[in-house]
Amino acid sequence: MLKQSFIHLPRVGKVTEGEIWDAGISDWDDFLGASELPSRIRGRAGRLQSLVRRSRERYECRNAAYFDGVLPARERWRLYPDFRGRAAFVDIETTGLSPERGIITLIGVLDADGYTAYLYDENLADFREALERYDLIVTFNGAVFDLPYIEYHFGSIFGNVAHLDLRFPLKRAGFWGGLKSIEQQANVARPSELSVLSGYDAVLLWKLWQQGDERARDTLVRYNAEDVASLPALAELVYNRLAGRLPIQTDDLAPTHRCDIDLPYDLDIIEQLGYMKRRTRWAL
Repeated sequence: MLKQSFIHLPRVGKVTEGEIWDAGISDWDDFLGASELPSRIRGRAGRLQSLVRRSRERYECRNAAYFDGVLPARERWRLYPDFRGRAAFVDIETTGLSPERGIITLIGVLDADGYTAYLYDENLADFREALERYDLIVTFNGAVFDLPYIEYHFGSIFGNVAHLDLRFPLKRAGFWGGLKSIEQQANVARPSELSVLSGYDAVLLWKLWQQGDERARDTLVRYNAEDVASLPALAELVYNRLAGRLPIQTDDLAPTHRCDIDLPYDLDIIEQLGYMKRRTRWAL
């Protein structure tokens, strides 16, 4: 898909990109070999061809960050099929919404090798080095929450990777609501016992963990793992739907079943969380 895209070029929007495709120019090689370009861009053909050559060079170097910088934000879903082999699906748990007053208790990462939890006071600092293995970071609402929160505590560590936030292209693809609601709509839902947990429960689990309850630690990790487990399937769903709306031939990505997460969690502590929340409401 990326090598068929021209919308990352200066002053090339949807209409101009469509005219390029209509002229029989389906990819970068066609663009560079074309004897004539559409009239709308003919006057700056030399400049655009130079930028297409640069795009081809950056692509061959697997430089996803370059395309993150030149693609319009709403078109970054086009990165996914080309860089998903070195993608990390990321979700964080924190003690609050404000990075200035909160801490990161856990960064969960799902990649081609499986799920890894980077935990506060255990291995959280290792996330910085682990990030070097990836070309693409995929999140849900990460542009607003996860990445700014991580960068507040770690510094600017995402300069060499691209980022795809699924929240916004999922809306374009016809899915609305929070992650668990979208999972239900897309038939990639998590186990029912864990579907009742929320970000507030993650804070309560952290507090119980700090009090020495290992059940809380395990359940927090499993809760986070479930948050990232559905992201690959949702990313493929987004790509297939949005690519299918374009007036060019693209190949669908084969559907991915939701990743099986074989990590422990404790039903008793989930019940305890419900009691704690009810008691808090009664106190109010």
